Amino acid sequence: MLFLDEPTTGLDPMSRISLWEEVRRLNKEGTTVMLTTQYLEEADQLADRIAIIDQGNIVREGKPQELKASVGFPTLLVTVPNDQLDRAKAVLATFGDMRPTAEGTLGVGLRGGAEAVTDVVRKMDEASLRVQHLELNEPSLDDVFADATGHRLEGAKA
Repeated sequence: MLFLDEPTTGLDPMSRISLWEEVRRLNKEGTTVMLTTQYLEEADQLADRIAIIDQGNIVREGKPQELKASVGFPTLLVTVPNDQLDRAKAVLATFGDMRPTAEGTLGVGLRGGAEAVTDVVRKMDEASLRVQHLELNEPSLDDVFADATGHRLEGAKA
């Protein structure tokens, strides 16, 4: 068993990647690695199981994919011309819950997951809506942390 306490803090990107490769190699050879990190991307890349600790207490624990799935559906961000926003919102609302976004962009939590994107695009086309931009954001461990603790990790994307 190998314990690593925030091993990549202060490392440049190339050194961090090298360390990640070494951790993966050791794990593949059968070494159990206990890793603490404040970089949730790192935990997502390396861990089979994750425990989120807030103020000394484990507030969430599980496999990365399960944790991310627990906070909701992927969010589809759609930008259309301003004069089409209301019609686009009506179409998108049939695919899930509308989510707050930047002005001029609509967001919907896709109940059908990423597989529903094709259906969304088809329905938008059938409604003669001009999609200017489309972006799918899967839930992240930052979202899990925020959901579990009520606040975002310092430096995490909002």
